[in-house]
Amino acid sequence: MKERLLELALEALTARKAAIDMEISAIRRELAAPESAPAPKRATVKKGPKKRSAASRKAQSEKMKAIWAARRAAQAKPVGKARKA
Repeated sequence: MKERLLELALEALTARKAAIDMEISAIRRELAAPESAPAPKRATVKKGPKKRSAASRKAQSEKMKAIWAARRAAQAKPVGKARKA
């Protein structure tokens, strides 16, 4: 009976040793190959909006002024007169 307990204890310790050996080898691989780790992100230069030419901005401004003028004119028109019966 004592022998069986010692055999079971030996099997358990051997299994734990194998697991620990696998963890040790994984850590050693990570230490040996630092390039496999993700590279730090580079600082990127943020670009602002693209510059438009003065002529383009003026054309856009004129178009929008015409659109808003048409809207205001449409809202200013009377909807209709009430009919007298």
